[in-house]
Amino acid sequence: MPPGLADKLTSAAAGFAVAFDDLRMEDIASASGIPRATLYYYFAGKDDLLAFLLRSMLDDLQVSVDTALEVRGDTRTRLRAVMRAQLGHLAANPAAAQLLIMNLGRAGRVSTIGSGIDNGFHAPVRQILADGVAAGDLVDLDVDVAAAALFGAVTIVGLRSLVSTGSVDVDATTDRLFPVFWSGMAAAKPGSAKP
Repeated sequence: MPPGLADKLTSAAAGFAVAFDDLRMEDIASASGIPRATLYYYFAGKDDLLAFLLRSMLDDLQVSVDTALEVRGDTRTRLRAVMRAQLGHLAANPAAAQLLIMNLGRAGRVSTIGSGIDNGFHAPVRQILADGVAAGDLVDLDVDVAAAALFGAVTIVGLRSLVSTGSVDVDATTDRLFPVFWSGMAAAKPGSAKP
């Protein structure tokens, strides 16, 4: 696949995010600047293109989260960095994120979507949470459920911001959302109230 094809499609997603059912490959070609013949060479149709965009977005999420995982520090610092990375990913790809959420059923098989989300977010967050429980930073919790809850909350809050304002203020949203989770997970330190 030619370099930059995913970037062009992601950037052009705003041009075809609404009324995807009525969209033709010609419309996607026009919005993206990619010749129609090139689109048909790589994609069987618009649903195939949508599945490609989803895979590309999930791959990008994994890169963002992997970068956040390089942050050194305690459980709180690491978990906040991953949450911020996911919001940053949504903020960097607003139209594509909205397009995919509105058409998730068409974007790929559930197993593929689940695997991409697990690799890109759940698995690293489960590890941070397990490390935090082992270190005594967190209460004993179901790390799988907590990772899924974090992903869902960050996604919904980020998408709500995209729909209502057209953008995500990554730092402000992280500052508002992170304490909601941290206060329910953090272990009380001896001699102090639970944070």
